[in-house]
Order: sequence, then structure tokens, then C-alpha cells
Amino acid sequence: MHESRVHGRHATDRSILGLVLLLATGSAQAAGENADLLNDPFSLSLGTFIVGTDTKLQVNGDQIGDEIDLEQTFGQPDRNRFRADGYWRFADRHKLRFLWFDWRATRSRRIKEDFIFEDVLYEADATLELKNNFSVYELAYEYAFLRRDNFELTGTIGVHYTEFAVELRAKLDVNGEPAGQGERKSSADLGAPLPVIGARLLWNIGGDFWLDGSAQYFALSYGEYDGSLQDYRVGVSWQPRKWLGVGLGFNAFDVNVDVDKDRFNGSLDWSYYGPMIYYTASF
Repeated sequence: MHESRVHGRHATDRSILGLVLLLATGSAQAAGENADLLNDPFSLSLGTFIVGTDTKLQVNGDQIGDEIDLEQTFGQPDRNRFRADGYWRFADRHKLRFLWFDWRATRSRRIKEDFIFEDVLYEADATLELKNNFSVYELAYEYAFLRRDNFELTGTIGVHYTEFAVELRAKLDVNGEPAGQGERKSSADLGAPLPVIGARLLWNIGGDFWLDGSAQYFALSYGEYDGSLQDYRVGVSWQPRKWLGVGLGFNAFDVNVDVDKDRFNGSLDWSYYGPMIYYTASF
């Protein structure tokens, strides 16, 4: 059942991307204008990529919880997911940029070791279902401190907002035989705002080909939060028309947060990484 849901979602992802590309191709044929990413006011990028994740999670209650490596415990959920980037160039050297990324997975596995999660003891040989969601939103301001006919180098300052939610549900059985009372479940969610600074390069490397690379980083300790964030992305795109561009790239993202709040007390170290294929448009 789980495998069929995964295949269905993959097919849906491919269908959505195919529809976007089809509509974009029609728009490109109608527009027929060459793109100039260094001067066009608006740009949009929509990508899908194979995501490899590395997640270490600890949730405390009245007692200190165990740190759980979700991929080692539940397996690696490589999935096709979308990332959307865009910007508005409202003046020659000034831009507002946004980012949205969303990742969701459901996994089920018989665990090999005991662990404590939010005061609940999950015992070895129990079958656990894990649901976890991860979303990232960014709004940033960019200033081009170096600008030439074929490239620009910009500085970035903005804020990432990270949302993470996890739910564990245990079927209380040992080696297939019922044990205990019904089910056990626990959940936790986290919303963490983290400011970022960084740099971005946009370079016309020849003809209709463009190189776009960025690096962002920040570490911060204030109030209930202590964390760091890193986001690295590089891609090469072919943009023969304003409404038609395709690219290949690589993206790596890491967030590490320690939080002491009523709804989430513990730590999260989450990263994703993988190659991307994306559609771009400018106007």
C-alpha cells in the first residue's frame, strides 16, 4: 500500500511538471522574445529533484529524550519534490527574492532499539509509522554591488522560516503478536525563524546559457532558539526565450536548531541535498 502511494505521488509530480513545461512552451512560442536575466524585472524558477535527507531529532518531555537518526532508524525516503525561487528586480541594483520548499514523507519500520520520544518509550521490535513534514520559506533583499554587461554579484540579507512536524505511531506488537494496550503515539512541531546573509552570482556564460549560484549562512542564539542555517545552490540554465528556460543544478541545505518551548523542547539537525532539474521564466 505504501509503495503504491509513493508511485502515485511520483506520477503526480511528473504530470504537474509536464503540464507546466507544456504551458510554458506555448507561452514561449507566443512571446518569442529573448530573455535578459540581468535586466528583466521578474524571474521564476520551479524545480524538482531527488532529495537525500539526513535527520537527527531529539524531543524532550519531563525526561531527556534520545537522539534519533530518522534515516538510520526508518530508512532513506528519496523523493521527487519541488522548490520554487523567484525575484522582483524593482531597481537597477535592487531585488526582492523569495524561496519556498516543501518535503513530506511517511515511513514504517520495525525498530531495532528502544528509544524515548517526548516521554514515550518505544520498545525494540515494535512497528512504528513515522510521518514528518519539512517546509522552508525565505524572503530576502539583494543588492548588486558589482554589475557588468554579462554578470552581477549581489549580497543578500533576509529571513528563513523553517517548519518541521513529526508524528510517531506504534503498533504495540512484538514479532507480530499483540502486546500492551492499543497504540502509542506522540508528535512535535517546530517553527523557527532564522535570519540569513549570503552572496549570489548571475553570469551569462555565453549565448542563452546562464550560471546562477548562491551561498547563504547564519548562526544565531537568542531567547528560546540556538541554531544555524546553510543553503548552497548552483545551476546552469538554457534560456532561449523569456518564457522558456530549462536548467540543471545541485542544492544542499542544512538547519540545526536547539529549542526550549512548550510545543517543542529538543533539537533538530536536518539537511537535504541532491541534483535538480528546473524550469525558468523571466518577464
